[in-house]
Amino acid sequence: MAGETGPIADTVSLSISMVIAGLFAISVYNSLEIYISIYRTFRRRQGLYFWSAICANTGIPILSVSSLLRFFALAPAGPMSIVIDIGWWMMVTGQSLMVYSRLHLVIGDPRKLRWLLCMVIGMFLFVQVPVGILFIANNYYRGPNMETPITTVFDGTEKTQLVVLSLQEVILSGLYVYEWANMRKQIEITKGRKVQTMFHELVTLFVVVVALDISLIIIQFANLFEIQVTYKPLVYSIKLKVETFVLNNLVELVSSGGNGPELPRGLMTMDRAVHDDDPWRSRRTPSLGARGGNDSELPVPKKTVSI
Repeated sequence: MAGETGPIADTVSLSISMVIAGLFAISVYNSLEIYISIYRTFRRRQGLYFWSAICANTGIPILSVSSLLRFFALAPAGPMSIVIDIGWWMMVTGQSLMVYSRLHLVIGDPRKLRWLLCMVIGMFLFVQVPVGILFIANNYYRGPNMETPITTVFDGTEKTQLVVLSLQEVILSGLYVYEWANMRKQIEITKGRKVQTMFHELVTLFVVVVALDISLIIIQFANLFEIQVTYKPLVYSIKLKVETFVLNNLVELVSSGGNGPELPRGLMTMDRAVHDDDPWRSRRTPSLGARGGNDSELPVPKKTVSI
């Protein structure tokens, strides 16, 4: 378990080392593409949606570069483990907050939104932080054989963390599909055939998230620590690409003008005052969970750039 407690340069073959470096390079390249797309797409560079996307994307190169330096003994394992934790927290929690930040477009119940936000915050405080502390301790307090009781505990809790985080991501992305399926026929009155296309994109997002999370869990439970650390930034960079593309299309559809009669206000219920009181929600984005129509006074975002 050299990878969990320190460098791996002397324990893996040259071919494995090249694969590790290559996967990290792809992750960083994807991150650069996402930065360009974010700054070309967002006209208003503020709010939870924008900053959580920036946070998640910044975590990818931080995690990749620090892991590479630690694996090949180019930097001390202890300090690098702290940087790795910071990158991991930014990447995972930032991505979950980004997906959460647009849920108000399809969920009209503010209580559900608050519970989902509590889930994301609780996952960070009670799952990610303890596992991160174990990882740091594992790199600072190594035994003569590179393994300690901390290593065993960390190995088990890390697997649990990955499963729980994957479940959280499946819940968040699945809610878009579930809620959109329930309201899409009503929204088609004002939004037309684009609603069906949006539904297909949300289903694709859900399938991609589930497939990538399952592949990551398989590698994790195969005890291929070096590979799964390499694979994680790549997985999250791919998910972030798909999520930003689909969610930007969702925002554009909600903000665009309808092509039919306005829906009755009673079709979908949500207290608009709650919208104004929610500090986590964009105040300039209309909500399909609240109304079937669109808000003509709201600015239309720039056309989404495919990433």
